[in-house]
Amino acid sequence: MRNSLSHEHVDHAVSPGAIPHRPAHRLAGLDALRGIAMLLGVVLHACCAYSATTLDGLIWPVREAVTSPTCEALFWWIHTFRLPLFFFLAGYFSENLFQSRGVEGFWKQRSVRILIPYYVGLVTILPVNLVVWTIGWLQSGLCTWEQAVTPFVPFPPELQAHYFGPAHLWFLMDLTFITLAYGLLRWDWNSSSHKPPAWKLPLGPEWLRPIWFIVPSAILLWDDISSSYFGFYFIVGVQVDRRKDLLSRLAGFPWSHLIATLPSVAVVLWLAPAQARHELSDGGILTLAIAVAWTAWFTMFSALGGALKLQTQHRGIRYLADAAYWIYLCHLPLVGLGHVLLAPVSLPAVVKMLVVSAATLLLGLASYHTLIRYTVVGRVLHGERKRGKEHGPPIERQPTAVPAPHLGSRVPSPKT
Repeated sequence: MRNSLSHEHVDHAVSPGAIPHRPAHRLAGLDALRGIAMLLGVVLHACCAYSATTLDGLIWPVREAVTSPTCEALFWWIHTFRLPLFFFLAGYFSENLFQSRGVEGFWKQRSVRILIPYYVGLVTILPVNLVVWTIGWLQSGLCTWEQAVTPFVPFPPELQAHYFGPAHLWFLMDLTFITLAYGLLRWDWNSSSHKPPAWKLPLGPEWLRPIWFIVPSAILLWDDISSSYFGFYFIVGVQVDRRKDLLSRLAGFPWSHLIATLPSVAVVLWLAPAQARHELSDGGILTLAIAVAWTAWFTMFSALGGALKLQTQHRGIRYLADAAYWIYLCHLPLVGLGHVLLAPVSLPAVVKMLVVSAATLLLGLASYHTLIRYTVVGRVLHGERKRGKEHGPPIERQPTAVPAPHLGSRVPSPKT
Protein backbone atom coordinates (compact mmCIF):
# COMPACT_ATOMS: atom_id res chain seq x y z
CA MET A 1 0.00 0.00 0.00
CA ARG A 2 3.05 2.27 -0.32
CA ASN A 3 1.80 4.01 -3.44
CA SER A 4 -1.79 3.96 -2.40
CA LEU A 5 -1.42 5.49 1.04
CA SER A 6 0.90 7.38 0.33
CA HIS A 7 10.96 11.12 1.83
CA GLU A 8 34.68 20.95 3.74
CA HIS A 9 37.39 20.51 5.67
CA VAL A 10 38.01 16.95 6.86
CA ASP A 11 40.43 15.92 9.57
CA HIS A 12 41.35 12.23 9.50
CA ALA A 13 43.78 12.39 12.42
CA VAL A 14 41.05 11.25 14.80
CA SER A 15 39.87 7.66 14.56
CA PRO A 16 36.19 7.05 13.81
CA GLY A 17 35.63 5.67 17.27
CA ALA A 18 37.03 8.80 18.89
CA ILE A 19 35.07 11.58 17.27
CA PRO A 20 35.22 14.58 19.59
CA HIS A 21 31.82 15.29 21.06
CA ARG A 22 30.24 18.69 21.37
CA PRO A 23 27.43 19.72 23.70
CA ALA A 24 24.00 19.16 22.18
CA HIS A 25 22.34 22.44 21.21
CA ARG A 26 18.64 22.33 20.38
CA LEU A 27 16.79 25.24 18.91
CA ALA A 28 13.50 25.51 20.73
CA GLY A 29 11.37 26.02 17.61
CA LEU A 30 12.80 23.21 15.50
CA ASP A 31 11.40 20.42 17.69
CA ALA A 32 7.99 22.07 17.47
CA LEU A 33 8.36 22.50 13.71
CA ARG A 34 9.15 18.82 13.28
CA GLY A 35 6.00 17.98 15.23
CA ILE A 36 3.94 20.31 13.04
CA ALA A 37 5.30 18.60 9.91
CA MET A 38 4.07 15.26 11.26
CA LEU A 39 0.67 16.59 12.34
CA LEU A 40 0.10 18.14 8.92
CA GLY A 41 0.07 14.57 7.65
CA VAL A 42 -3.23 14.12 9.50
CA VAL A 43 -4.77 17.07 7.66
CA LEU A 44 -3.35 15.95 4.32
CA HIS A 45 -4.82 12.46 4.66
CA ALA A 46 -8.12 13.85 5.96
CA CYS A 47 -8.40 15.76 2.66
CA CYS A 48 -7.98 12.64 0.51
CA ALA A 49 -11.63 11.51 0.55
CA TYR A 50 -12.86 14.99 -0.37
CA SER A 51 -10.35 16.02 -3.04
CA ALA A 52 -11.15 15.70 -6.74
CA THR A 53 -7.52 14.71 -7.46
CA THR A 54 -4.79 13.18 -5.33
CA LEU A 55 -1.64 11.21 -6.03
CA ASP A 56 -1.62 8.80 -8.94
CA GLY A 57 -2.48 5.30 -7.70
CA LEU A 58 -3.56 6.43 -4.24
CA ILE A 59 -6.57 4.35 -3.16
CA TRP A 60 -8.80 5.25 -0.24
CA PRO A 61 -11.55 3.42 1.68
CA VAL A 62 -14.21 5.84 0.38
CA ARG A 63 -14.29 8.62 -2.19
CA GLU A 64 -16.99 11.23 -1.78
CA ALA A 65 -18.98 12.15 -4.90
CA VAL A 66 -19.12 15.78 -3.77
CA THR A 67 -15.58 17.11 -3.39
CA SER A 68 -14.14 20.38 -2.13
CA PRO A 69 -11.70 22.71 -3.94
CA THR A 70 -10.45 23.75 -0.52
CA CYS A 71 -9.53 20.17 0.37
CA GLU A 72 -7.86 19.71 -3.01
CA ALA A 73 -5.81 22.89 -2.61
CA LEU A 74 -4.81 21.93 0.94
CA PHE A 75 -3.76 18.46 -0.20
CA TRP A 76 -1.42 19.67 -2.96
CA TRP A 77 -0.04 22.61 -0.98
CA ILE A 78 0.82 20.55 2.12
CA HIS A 79 2.26 17.81 -0.06
CA THR A 80 4.79 20.15 -1.68
CA PHE A 81 6.63 21.21 1.49
CA ARG A 82 5.81 18.86 4.38
CA LEU A 83 8.15 16.00 3.46
CA PRO A 84 11.04 18.27 2.37
CA LEU A 85 10.78 20.07 5.71
CA PHE A 86 10.73 16.79 7.59
CA PHE A 87 13.81 15.39 5.83
CA PHE A 88 15.70 18.68 6.21
CA LEU A 89 15.08 18.58 9.96
CA ALA A 90 16.01 14.88 10.05
CA GLY A 91 19.39 15.75 8.55
CA TYR A 92 19.87 18.69 10.90
CA PHE A 93 19.11 16.64 14.00
CA SER A 94 21.16 13.64 12.76
CA GLU A 95 24.31 15.75 12.48
CA ASN A 96 23.59 17.32 15.87
CA LEU A 97 23.15 13.86 17.36
CA PHE A 98 26.30 12.46 15.74
CA GLN A 99 28.46 15.29 17.04
CA SER A 100 26.98 15.24 20.54
CA ARG A 101 26.84 11.46 21.13
CA GLY A 102 29.43 9.99 18.78
CA VAL A 103 29.17 6.89 16.61
CA GLU A 104 27.75 4.46 19.14
CA GLY A 105 25.24 6.93 20.58
CA PHE A 106 24.10 7.88 17.09
CA TRP A 107 23.45 4.31 15.96
CA LYS A 108 21.76 3.35 19.22
CA GLN A 109 19.41 6.34 19.21
CA ARG A 110 18.53 6.07 15.50
CA SER A 111 17.89 2.33 15.77
CA VAL A 112 15.56 2.78 18.72
CA ARG A 113 13.67 5.80 17.34
CA ILE A 114 13.30 4.65 13.71
CA LEU A 115 13.68 0.89 13.25
CA ILE A 116 11.67 -0.30 16.26
CA PRO A 117 8.61 1.90 15.52
CA TYR A 118 8.75 0.89 11.85
CA TYR A 119 8.78 -2.87 12.39
CA VAL A 120 6.36 -2.80 15.31
CA GLY A 121 4.02 -0.60 13.27
CA LEU A 122 4.09 -3.08 10.37
CA VAL A 123 2.60 -5.83 12.54
CA THR A 124 0.27 -3.72 14.72
CA ILE A 125 -0.96 -0.56 12.98
CA LEU A 126 -1.03 -1.76 9.37
CA PRO A 127 -3.32 -4.78 9.99
CA VAL A 128 -5.85 -2.42 11.60
CA ASN A 129 -5.46 -0.12 8.62
CA LEU A 130 -6.20 -2.96 6.20
CA VAL A 131 -9.37 -3.82 8.10
CA VAL A 132 -10.60 -0.21 7.92
CA TRP A 133 -9.78 0.05 4.21
CA THR A 134 -11.57 -3.23 3.49
CA ILE A 135 -14.68 -2.06 5.36
CA GLY A 136 -14.66 1.09 3.27
CA TRP A 137 -14.35 -0.86 0.02
CA LEU A 138 -17.25 -3.07 1.06
CA GLN A 139 -19.34 -0.01 1.89
CA SER A 140 -18.43 1.59 -1.45
CA GLY A 141 -19.12 -1.58 -3.42
CA LEU A 142 -15.51 -1.84 -4.60
CA CYS A 143 -15.13 -5.43 -3.38
CA THR A 144 -17.22 -8.42 -2.30
CA TRP A 145 -17.41 -10.18 1.05
CA GLU A 146 -15.62 -13.14 -0.48
CA GLN A 147 -12.73 -10.92 -1.50
CA ALA A 148 -12.70 -9.25 1.90
CA VAL A 149 -12.59 -12.35 4.11
CA THR A 150 -10.45 -14.83 2.16
CA PRO A 151 -6.87 -14.45 0.93
CA PHE A 152 -7.58 -16.81 -1.99
CA VAL A 153 -9.84 -14.42 -3.90
CA PRO A 154 -7.94 -11.31 -5.01
CA PHE A 155 -9.35 -7.81 -4.92
CA PRO A 156 -10.06 -6.02 -8.20
CA PRO A 157 -6.79 -5.23 -10.03
CA GLU A 158 -6.78 -1.51 -9.18
CA LEU A 159 -6.98 -2.37 -5.46
CA GLN A 160 -4.80 -5.46 -5.47
CA ALA A 161 -1.95 -3.62 -7.21
CA HIS A 162 -1.55 -1.28 -4.22
CA TYR A 163 -2.72 -3.56 -1.41
CA PHE A 164 0.58 -4.49 0.24
CA GLY A 165 3.28 -2.13 1.44
CA PRO A 166 4.28 0.08 4.39
CA ALA A 167 1.50 2.66 3.79
CA HIS A 168 2.23 5.88 5.68
CA LEU A 169 5.18 4.21 7.41
CA TRP A 170 7.16 4.43 4.15
CA PHE A 171 8.88 7.59 5.48
CA LEU A 172 10.51 5.56 8.27
CA MET A 173 11.79 3.07 5.71
CA ASP A 174 13.24 5.80 3.47
CA LEU A 175 14.61 7.68 6.47
CA THR A 176 16.33 4.46 7.58
CA PHE A 177 18.08 4.06 4.21
CA ILE A 178 19.11 7.73 4.05
CA THR A 179 20.30 7.70 7.67
CA LEU A 180 22.22 4.45 7.09
CA ALA A 181 24.04 5.97 4.11
CA TYR A 182 24.77 9.17 6.05
CA GLY A 183 25.95 7.30 9.15
CA LEU A 184 28.34 5.04 7.24
CA LEU A 185 29.85 8.01 5.40
CA ARG A 186 29.87 10.21 8.49
CA TRP A 187 31.70 7.55 10.50
CA ASP A 188 34.91 8.40 8.62
CA TRP A 189 34.01 12.07 8.09
CA ASN A 190 35.19 13.37 11.42
CA SER A 191 34.52 16.85 12.67
CA SER A 192 37.55 19.04 12.35
CA SER A 193 38.85 20.77 15.43
CA HIS A 194 38.74 23.92 13.30
CA LYS A 195 35.62 25.79 12.40
CA PRO A 196 34.20 24.60 9.06
CA PRO A 197 34.64 27.23 6.35
CA ALA A 198 31.72 29.44 5.43
CA TRP A 199 29.43 27.94 2.82
CA LYS A 200 29.74 30.33 -0.10
CA LEU A 201 26.51 30.59 -2.04
CA PRO A 202 26.43 32.43 -5.38
CA LEU A 203 25.92 36.15 -5.23
CA GLY A 204 22.50 37.68 -5.11
CA PRO A 205 20.08 39.26 -2.65
CA GLU A 206 20.42 37.35 0.60
CA TRP A 207 16.70 36.67 0.90
CA LEU A 208 16.76 35.03 -2.57
CA ARG A 209 19.69 32.71 -1.93
CA PRO A 210 17.50 29.66 -1.25
CA ILE A 211 16.85 29.75 -5.01
CA TRP A 212 20.18 27.99 -5.56
CA PHE A 213 18.80 24.86 -3.88
CA ILE A 214 15.85 24.79 -6.27
CA VAL A 215 17.83 23.80 -9.37
CA PRO A 216 19.05 20.36 -8.18
CA SER A 217 15.73 19.70 -6.44
CA ALA A 218 13.73 20.44 -9.60
CA ILE A 219 16.01 18.19 -11.67
CA LEU A 220 15.55 15.31 -9.23
CA LEU A 221 11.78 15.82 -9.27
CA TRP A 222 11.56 16.05 -13.04
CA ASP A 223 13.65 12.88 -13.44
CA ASP A 224 11.53 11.10 -10.78
CA ILE A 225 14.44 10.26 -8.44
CA SER A 226 12.36 10.25 -5.28
CA SER A 227 14.78 9.04 -2.61
CA SER A 228 17.53 11.30 -3.92
CA TYR A 229 15.10 14.22 -3.86
CA PHE A 230 14.40 13.75 -0.15
CA GLY A 231 18.05 12.84 0.48
CA PHE A 232 19.11 16.23 -0.90
CA TYR A 233 17.03 18.00 1.77
CA PHE A 234 18.58 15.70 4.39
CA ILE A 235 22.13 16.59 3.29
CA VAL A 236 21.38 20.32 3.27
CA GLY A 237 20.08 19.92 6.83
CA VAL A 238 23.34 18.21 7.78
CA GLN A 239 25.42 21.03 6.33
CA VAL A 240 23.30 23.71 7.99
CA ASP A 241 23.95 22.12 11.39
CA ARG A 242 27.70 22.07 10.70
CA ARG A 243 27.75 25.80 9.90
CA LYS A 244 26.01 27.53 12.74
CA ASP A 245 25.53 30.91 11.10
CA LEU A 246 23.96 29.48 7.95
CA LEU A 247 20.50 28.78 9.32
CA SER A 248 19.86 32.32 10.51
CA ARG A 249 21.27 33.70 7.23
CA LEU A 250 19.04 31.51 5.03
CA ALA A 251 15.93 31.70 7.21
CA GLY A 252 16.18 35.33 8.28
CA PHE A 253 13.40 36.58 6.00
CA PRO A 254 10.26 34.59 6.90
CA TRP A 255 7.73 37.04 5.47
CA SER A 256 9.67 37.64 2.26
CA HIS A 257 10.03 33.91 1.76
CA LEU A 258 6.34 33.34 2.42
CA ILE A 259 5.35 35.99 -0.13
CA ALA A 260 7.79 34.46 -2.64
CA THR A 261 5.84 31.20 -2.49
CA LEU A 262 2.54 32.70 -3.64
CA PRO A 263 3.18 32.53 -7.42
CA SER A 264 4.67 29.03 -7.23
CA VAL A 265 1.79 27.76 -5.07
CA ALA A 266 -0.63 29.07 -7.69
CA VAL A 267 1.27 27.15 -10.40
CA VAL A 268 1.25 23.97 -8.28
CA LEU A 269 -2.50 24.22 -7.63
CA TRP A 270 -3.08 24.75 -11.36
CA LEU A 271 -0.78 22.03 -12.76
CA ALA A 272 -0.78 19.29 -10.09
CA PRO A 273 -4.42 18.24 -10.63
CA ALA A 274 -3.83 18.22 -14.40
CA GLN A 275 -0.79 15.97 -13.97
CA ALA A 276 -2.78 13.67 -11.69
CA ARG A 277 -5.17 13.28 -14.65
CA HIS A 278 -2.15 12.66 -16.98
CA GLU A 279 -2.88 15.79 -19.00
CA LEU A 280 0.51 17.56 -18.86
CA SER A 281 3.14 17.65 -21.59
CA ASP A 282 6.87 17.28 -20.86
CA GLY A 283 7.16 21.05 -20.65
CA GLY A 284 4.28 21.19 -18.20
CA ILE A 285 5.90 18.50 -16.04
CA LEU A 286 9.17 20.48 -15.94
CA THR A 287 7.27 23.65 -15.00
CA LEU A 288 5.48 21.77 -12.25
CA ALA A 289 8.79 20.35 -10.93
CA ILE A 290 10.26 23.86 -10.69
CA ALA A 291 7.12 25.20 -8.98
CA VAL A 292 7.09 22.34 -6.45
CA ALA A 293 10.81 22.78 -5.63
CA TRP A 294 10.39 26.57 -5.34
CA THR A 295 7.38 26.18 -3.03
CA ALA A 296 9.16 23.58 -0.92
CA TRP A 297 12.34 25.59 -0.30
CA PHE A 298 10.78 29.00 0.27
CA THR A 299 7.97 27.64 2.45
CA MET A 300 10.51 25.64 4.44
CA PHE A 301 12.79 28.62 5.06
CA SER A 302 9.80 30.77 5.93
CA ALA A 303 8.73 28.20 8.54
CA LEU A 304 12.31 27.89 9.83
CA GLY A 305 12.52 31.67 10.17
CA GLY A 306 9.36 31.70 12.24
CA ALA A 307 10.64 28.81 14.38
CA LEU A 308 13.90 30.63 15.12
CA LYS A 309 11.93 33.38 16.84
CA LEU A 310 10.86 30.92 19.54
CA GLN A 311 13.46 31.60 22.25
CA THR A 312 12.29 29.01 24.76
CA GLN A 313 9.80 26.23 24.34
CA HIS A 314 6.45 26.44 26.10
CA ARG A 315 5.48 23.32 28.01
CA GLY A 316 2.36 22.75 25.91
CA ILE A 317 4.33 23.08 22.67
CA ARG A 318 6.94 20.63 23.94
CA TYR A 319 4.19 18.19 24.90
CA LEU A 320 2.60 18.40 21.45
CA ALA A 321 6.00 17.94 19.81
CA ASP A 322 6.47 14.76 21.88
CA ALA A 323 3.02 13.48 20.98
CA ALA A 324 3.29 14.19 17.24
CA TYR A 325 5.35 11.09 16.44
CA TRP A 326 2.82 8.76 18.02
CA ILE A 327 -0.12 10.59 16.45
CA TYR A 328 1.41 10.20 13.01
CA LEU A 329 2.10 6.50 13.55
CA CYS A 330 -1.48 5.71 14.61
CA HIS A 331 -3.48 8.29 12.66
CA LEU A 332 -4.18 6.58 9.33
CA PRO A 333 -6.69 3.96 10.56
CA LEU A 334 -8.46 6.71 12.54
CA VAL A 335 -8.65 8.99 9.49
CA GLY A 336 -9.92 6.17 7.29
CA LEU A 337 -12.50 5.14 9.87
CA GLY A 338 -13.70 8.74 10.11
CA HIS A 339 -14.18 8.83 6.34
CA VAL A 340 -16.13 5.55 6.42
CA LEU A 341 -18.40 6.68 9.28
CA LEU A 342 -19.12 10.09 7.74
CA ALA A 343 -19.75 8.79 4.21
CA PRO A 344 -23.55 8.43 4.73
CA VAL A 345 -23.81 11.79 6.53
CA SER A 346 -24.96 14.87 4.61
CA LEU A 347 -22.42 17.56 5.47
CA PRO A 348 -20.22 19.83 3.34
CA ALA A 349 -16.94 18.17 2.40
CA VAL A 350 -14.85 20.79 4.20
CA VAL A 351 -16.81 20.25 7.41
CA LYS A 352 -16.24 16.50 7.17
CA MET A 353 -12.52 17.06 6.67
CA LEU A 354 -12.35 19.28 9.74
CA VAL A 355 -14.31 16.78 11.84
CA VAL A 356 -12.05 13.91 10.76
CA SER A 357 -8.90 15.94 11.45
CA ALA A 358 -10.07 17.16 14.87
CA ALA A 359 -11.34 13.74 15.97
CA THR A 360 -8.11 12.05 14.89
CA LEU A 361 -5.96 14.58 16.74
CA LEU A 362 -8.08 14.32 19.90
CA LEU A 363 -8.06 10.51 19.88
CA GLY A 364 -4.35 10.50 19.12
CA LEU A 365 -3.61 12.85 22.02
CA ALA A 366 -5.84 10.90 24.41
CA SER A 367 -4.22 7.58 23.52
CA TYR A 368 -0.77 9.15 23.75
CA HIS A 369 -1.37 10.54 27.24
CA THR A 370 -3.03 7.44 28.68
CA LEU A 371 -1.22 4.61 26.86
CA ILE A 372 2.08 5.91 25.50
CA ARG A 373 3.77 8.84 27.21
CA TYR A 374 4.84 7.20 30.46
CA THR A 375 5.33 3.68 29.11
CA VAL A 376 8.09 1.80 27.35
CA VAL A 377 6.56 2.88 24.03
CA GLY A 378 7.03 6.52 25.00
CA ARG A 379 10.65 5.86 25.96
CA VAL A 380 11.24 4.39 22.50
CA LEU A 381 9.57 7.29 20.70
CA HIS A 382 11.06 10.25 22.59
CA GLY A 383 12.86 9.15 25.75
CA GLU A 384 11.63 8.85 29.31
CA ARG A 385 9.04 11.26 30.67
CA LYS A 386 8.10 11.27 34.37
CA ARG A 387 4.85 12.53 35.78
CA GLY A 388 5.36 15.88 37.46
CA LYS A 389 8.96 16.08 36.18
CA GLU A 390 8.34 16.01 32.50
CA HIS A 391 10.11 18.98 31.12
CA GLY A 392 13.46 19.83 32.68
CA PRO A 393 14.94 23.24 31.92
CA PRO A 394 13.59 25.06 28.90
CA ILE A 395 15.37 24.45 25.61
CA GLU A 396 17.34 27.59 24.85
CA ARG A 397 17.78 29.03 21.44
CA GLN A 398 21.27 28.30 20.19
CA PRO A 399 23.39 31.42 19.65
CA THR A 400 24.56 32.04 16.10
CA ALA A 401 27.22 34.23 14.56
CA VAL A 402 24.62 36.37 12.82
CA PRO A 403 21.69 37.88 14.73
CA ALA A 404 18.85 36.88 14.30
CA PRO A 405 4.84 15.16 -4.98
CA HIS A 406 4.11 11.92 -7.09
CA LEU A 407 2.82 14.53 -9.42
CA GLY A 408 3.14 12.25 -12.41
CA SER A 409 5.30 9.58 -13.95
CA ARG A 410 8.34 11.88 -13.89
CA VAL A 411 7.65 13.96 -10.81
CA PRO A 412 7.56 12.25 -7.39
CA SER A 413 6.30 11.32 -5.07
CA PRO A 414 3.43 8.89 -4.54
CA LYS A 415 4.24 9.14 -0.86
CA THR A 416 2.18 11.11 1.56
